[in-house]
Amino acid sequence: MHIIAGLIGLAASFYVAHSHMPTAFTGFVHPGAMVLLLGAPPSILLIGHDLRSIWEAIRVLAEALRYRPRAAQSQMVIDLYRFGREIKQGRPVEAERALASARDPLLREVGPLLLQPGGGGEVRETIATLLYARLARVRGAEDVFRSLFRTTPAVGLMGTIIGLVNMLMNLRNFEQIGPGMAVAQLSTLYGLILAYGLWGPLAKRVDSYGRDISVAGRLLERGLVGIAEGRSLHDLRMLGGDGAIGADAEQAA
Repeated sequence: MHIIAGLIGLAASFYVAHSHMPTAFTGFVHPGAMVLLLGAPPSILLIGHDLRSIWEAIRVLAEALRYRPRAAQSQMVIDLYRFGREIKQGRPVEAERALASARDPLLREVGPLLLQPGGGGEVRETIATLLYARLARVRGAEDVFRSLFRTTPAVGLMGTIIGLVNMLMNLRNFEQIGPGMAVAQLSTLYGLILAYGLWGPLAKRVDSYGRDISVAGRLLERGLVGIAEGRSLHDLRMLGGDGAIGADAEQAA
């Protein structure tokens, strides 16, 4: 169904763009090119991706825009410190409460393993599995925005070709050749602006978000394994890469 909707949207975008393709240059506002660049790339995206994956990509983008790596890692270490302290003191109920209040979803999912007999040995494998699933979700979102980044300049070039065809159909009027060429090039200009000014940066932001949660996952693995093996809680100071995060953890304790 999404393929049919994408094909209809693509055809409609080209039809409207062709119908509103002026032959005279009236400024940098080109309605036909705008309709083409705002309608055709999402329609092409809809042909290759279903609505669920597109909606999921939007959700991941919203998470990426809100995510602050340093603050998230600092809070994760603080929550780990609290959880590890309760485990070390033999207070499972308080440890469960510490997990319930933790902000990192991976910590809330994997932490209960340490409350089960022999569960500490499954920490590495469980984190690796859950982290893989989270990264696959992020990579899927990145692919959506990369697709828009790749197709938008090509659609802009198609709009330029449509403009050139219209211009060639009116070669008898030499006074319109220059304005017609200017109008034709606006589609390419719009495509480059959207690709490199919007879709590319958004894809980069999602990619950075994936790297950040991968690093956070590795830090969480080290922390939980250390707690399971009974290491000193002061080892958590090293997780954040500097003393400030570890100091925050000790202060929270």
